Formats: sequence, C-alpha cells, structure tokens
Amino acid sequence: MNTRLNRRSFLRGAGALMPLPFLNIMEAKAQGSANDQLPVRFVSLFKPNGIHPPSWNINDGKEHDFQLSPLMKPFAKHKKDLIILDNMGDWGFSGHHDSSRRFLCGDHRNRSASIDQLIAEKIGQGTAVKSLELTTEGLFTNKPECSYISYDKNGKAIPRQSDPQIVFDQLFRSPASNPRKRREMTSLLDRVNDDAKSLLRRAGKEDKQILDEYLTAVRETEIRMQSLSKKQSNKYDFNSFQRPKSAVNVDELVNTMLDLQALALWTDSTRVSSFMLGNDNSRMIFDFLGINEQHHYLSHFYRNFSSENISNLMKINYWHMEKFNYLLTKMKSYRDHNGSLLDHSIVHFGTGMAHSDNHTSKRIPTILAGKGGGLLKTGRYLRYADNQSMSNLHLTLLEKFGINVDSYGRSNTSLQGLSGENFDAYVEREFERWVKENRGVVTVQGRLRFSDDINETRTFYIDLTDGRSVKIETTFKEFHDLNLAYHMGTAVVLSGKGTMQDQQVLIKKVQSIKSLFGKQAGGTPG
Repeated sequence: MNTRLNRRSFLRGAGALMPLPFLNIMEAKAQGSANDQLPVRFVSLFKPNGIHPPSWNINDGKEHDFQLSPLMKPFAKHKKDLIILDNMGDWGFSGHHDSSRRFLCGDHRNRSASIDQLIAEKIGQGTAVKSLELTTEGLFTNKPECSYISYDKNGKAIPRQSDPQIVFDQLFRSPASNPRKRREMTSLLDRVNDDAKSLLRRAGKEDKQILDEYLTAVRETEIRMQSLSKKQSNKYDFNSFQRPKSAVNVDELVNTMLDLQALALWTDSTRVSSFMLGNDNSRMIFDFLGINEQHHYLSHFYRNFSSENISNLMKINYWHMEKFNYLLTKMKSYRDHNGSLLDHSIVHFGTGMAHSDNHTSKRIPTILAGKGGGLLKTGRYLRYADNQSMSNLHLTLLEKFGINVDSYGRSNTSLQGLSGENFDAYVEREFERWVKENRGVVTVQGRLRFSDDINETRTFYIDLTDGRSVKIETTFKEFHDLNLAYHMGTAVVLSGKGTMQDQQVLIKKVQSIKSLFGKQAGGTPG
C-alpha cells in the first residue's frame, strides 16, 4: 500500500478541498525532489502612526548583550527569535502616506512593486493564493495612499481585505460573497471528515498529533467566526447588503485575522502575507481599551500633551506589541517539519516612521522574527554605525529569497549582519562634556536624551560628567524646526537662552544645535 503523500495533498469531501500542513508522511517525497523543498514564508505586520521613541529605543545595547525596551515587553519571550534593527532610516521627516509606502517599498518615491509582491512572484506561484493583503481598517479617503503597503509591478496599490470570513472562504472554501449562502454552508471539517479519518489511519504517531492540532485550529477558527457573526445586528437583512460593516470588538477581529494568516501559511495555502494593524494616519478609536480619542490625535503626543493622552497612547502602542506577540506565539505553536512555522518564516514587523509626532525617519522601529529556514541568525540587536536606508533591508530580503536585482528603492547596498556575518556596529566616539553661559545664552556639549519621566514630553536632558544634568525645555516649533528628534541619543553642541545657578542649568529657548559626528539641522520633509 502506498503511504506516501504529496506536499500538495488535500482533504476532500462534498465539494470541499482543505490543504494540509507538512507531515512526516510527505518527507520522502520532499527529500526526493528539489521542487518540494520546505518553503520559507514572508510575513509583514505594519504598525501605524509611528512610535513613542523613549519607550521603544534600546539604550547602550550590544549585539548579544541587550535589554528589551519597556514597549517590547509583550514579546519578550520571543527574544531569541528576533533580530532588532536600529539606526534604520535617515535624516528628514515622513508624511503618513510616505510612511506606509516606505514600509515595503524602501523609499517613498519608489513606484515599482513592493517587496512582498516580488517575493510572492518568486515563491507563491504554486499556492492557492499567491499573497494575502489584510487590514484592520477601511480606506482613509482623505489620503488613500495611507491605507496601502502592498503595490503591484506597475506601482498600483493592491486592495486589502478586512473581513475574516471572506479571507477564510478565499483560502478554504469556494468564494461565497453572499452571506445567506455562507450561512447555508456546513462546517468544512464535517465535509472532509471521512477523508480525514482515512488519513489518520495511515499516519504515524507524530503525524496524528500534528493533524489533530491542525484540525483543532481550523475548528477553533470556524467557531470564532461564528461568534463574530452572532454579534452582528439582526435589525438588517444582511442579504440585501454587500458585506456590511460590523460593530465587533477590534481585538477579536485582529486575533481572528492573525489566526487565519498563520493557518494559511501553515497549510501552504499562501507563502506571503501582509497585514496592516491600521492605516498610517489611522483615526481608529480604541474604545475596547477605554480610549475615546482617535489614535492619530494621540500620536501627536508633543502637541496634544496631557498625562491622560500620553497614557492612552502607551496603551495603544502596547496593544500593537501584543498583536505582534500573538502572531509569533501562534506561528511558533504550529510544528513545521523539523521545527515550527516561525522557524521557517521571516516576519517583518515595524512602522514607516519613528517619532509619531515629529514624523522623523531616523531609528524607524524594525524587527525581523523567525529564522527563515536558516537564512537569519536571530537573538541579536543590530545597531548600525551609519543610518541605513530601509531599501538596504529590502534589497537584502529580496536576495534571501533568491531574487537577484542590482538595486531596489534607490539603494544598491545590502544590509549586512542578518545571517550573522560582520557588520559595522555603532560605537559611541569619545567626546568632552561641558557647559558654559555667556550673557544669558547657555551652550552645552554632550549626549542629548529624552526625559525618563513620561510626563516630561517636552523636556530633554544632557548629562554632564560632574553629575549635573542640563534641563532643556522646548516648544514644538523648536523641536520640529531643529529636528531635535534626529539628534536624540547622539553627541551635540546645543545653545539657547537659559540660566546657570549653582547646580541648576536650564535652557528655555533652543536657538541652535549641531551634531558632533552626524548631519546638521536643515533637513527637508521626505
């Protein structure tokens, strides 16, 4: 009796086809053909509206010796599966529409295909769905470009899907856009039950366990979607609407989408997926977190500062980190060949801008998760000596997936270090620290830093060698025009109107700032 299974095997029954995860029973076939090698998946998870840098940035970290920042705590258990990239992005500012395009296109001026689509063309041709484009939020009509991160070969935005039921139909059922017909469908598992029983009789002990986990995951996803449907209002005849929006809990909706994303990758229904946790410029209201202000308003925490606003922004940012953790945990739970689904994937998580109020494009939060089947060496923090264009990262990811191009997004330089090779790491140069005062103008040389107090959003410090700290209070105009966010964590000479009295040194109006080793003020928005 032939007990071998092809990698493309399905469970069948009553007009239904359901793909399977990788099983040991397929291994002989996989080892015997180069075309059936275990696939590496590419996943992108986009966080909108930048970040609060003081809670995100890692300070004084080394490649193998670093502490995760406070905002990274939700996914701390996955530290060994991460490459945290620092000094990504460069001088200048980023509009929201530039930020979203930069995330997968490297440079906001790039009008070619995004890297997820280039990778999908390379590795996704044999899958049921070449690539998934998912979102949490509807179109931002004031600036539609803010709503997309995936672009086709002509540079045109690829529509996203926000309904998990449609995504499930697309992946595991014949498309059924009619809600009434969808309700008439019986459970997918019930329809392939006989074939599943037959396969279980042929499978070995480990395969039986994997199949049980897989079928349980499908069942749980179906149950969750049924639960979401029950929460829809019964006031309307859904049959007369085209997928009406549902006032369901966003947290549940996102978790369901992440479940489907992981399930699609595990079953090899797709190998490429992108998911926007919100539009850049997101106006989402996180009422399920007890927040009644729009995310975009709160993201401008400098201009709209209050203790309540900054606290609410932290809750939203923390929620985004929890969703990243949810995805990694789910992917790690699925066994895939000699490892987990995460081991055989590359997950790209981050934003397209850094400081959410000032819209800076330096130190853009960027993390790679998963080993990519051996393509990446994880458990490391890579802070580069020089600022790196996001296009450098994207060019390197294309190379990892066997796509050989001379340049991408205005970059022809690969990003070093992802596979464990040497890279030019950031090392702070020696410099003197001093302060002086002349006719009401205080000038100080040292490393500019954010305040440790979250309520001192508009206050910065430069620490001196004698234990004193120069306190610097700024207006948003000074902060923006001099691009103070660019200089955070670096050595500068800063001057402004202020006072020096014994141990108290205060600058209340910043007039100039000069980097000792980097670029100078005067950058234009980009």
